[in-house]
Amino acid sequence: MKSIREYRDFVLYCIFGAMATGVNMISYHLLYNIAGIGNVISTFLAWLFAVTFAFFTNKFFVFVSFDRSLKTVIRELIGFFSCRISTGILDVVFMYITVDLLGLMPVLLKFISNLIVGIINYLVGKLVIFKKKKKGEKA
Repeated sequence: MKSIREYRDFVLYCIFGAMATGVNMISYHLLYNIAGIGNVISTFLAWLFAVTFAFFTNKFFVFVSFDRSLKTVIRELIGFFSCRISTGILDVVFMYITVDLLGLMPVLLKFISNLIVGIINYLVGKLVIFKKKKKGEKA
């Protein structure tokens, strides 16, 4: 049986992912329901806040990438935001179809969208963006 240490990245990703989802959901609620900003713009802004939060928590706490060299940080930022842009577009399209076109429940569907996006983001973060280098391997 595997210990929790073997699942450390995934457990931390889930914890910080839940926090990023909270940032996303609360931002969306405040922008869409309180401020009256349109669904697509609220979804985009909520995504931007959550992604910024997620980059720092993923870099320093989940995948423990303390390399602060300019080359590494730029590579990680570009990879992270590129992935998040792709899944952000998926989020916006999903929300547009389900909320604006089908008239379904916005908050529930925002949660479902976040789950789908979260799984994709974890896999890309672990396997591509913050991939641990093997000894002797160059960046």
